[in-house]
Amino acid sequence: MNDSKNSDNLDGVLDADIVALLADASTWVEPPSGLSDRVVAAVCSEAAFGDDSDPVSLGAAPRRAWFRPALIGAAAAIAFLFGGIIVLSALSGAEIGTDAFSAELTSTGLVSDVGGNIDVTSFDSGLRIDLDAPELPRRDDGEFYAGWMRTADGDLLPVGTFHEGSNVTLWAGVELDRIELFMITLEEAVGGNDSGQGSSDEVVLRTAIRS
Repeated sequence: MNDSKNSDNLDGVLDADIVALLADASTWVEPPSGLSDRVVAAVCSEAAFGDDSDPVSLGAAPRRAWFRPALIGAAAAIAFLFGGIIVLSALSGAEIGTDAFSAELTSTGLVSDVGGNIDVTSFDSGLRIDLDAPELPRRDDGEFYAGWMRTADGDLLPVGTFHEGSNVTLWAGVELDRIELFMITLEEAVGGNDSGQGSSDEVVLRTAIRS
């Protein structure tokens, strides 16, 4: 009877410890070093409690016979989960972007009834330009749109090409404080004898960039 009572008390303490670990908010942000090892060690210690030679009543499966492996399996799952959280946390924190600004695109009149906007985010690797201009008609068969950024020195930098303007992501390998203008132009693929794919200067949408 005393062994059964002690076993129940230990189970309650162990359950409370695991619940406390899972309820701690800091556990899910960045689990402390060795936390999963502590959980597994606690479970193994609990599983070793008691004497396996204790008499067992016939016709009834011992409670701890199924409780121990189930708890050890749960501890292994928790340890795996903690490892995944640490890896995902490291990956998501590899590079954090800072929102620079949002701007509305102004039509030049070259294509009627068009508009849009951009959200510029600054990363260590460059600028990400999220473009949404759903009114732009789709261009195919060698025709497309191109995004450009112009610096204060007058340099023109290509930031990507696309067929239509809904949910487009463009990238610019340049510092934000060097940029003064963003533009979208109408383009056609050049032939093999052409020296390069430059801007057509047929600007459809544009906006000033404020750093």
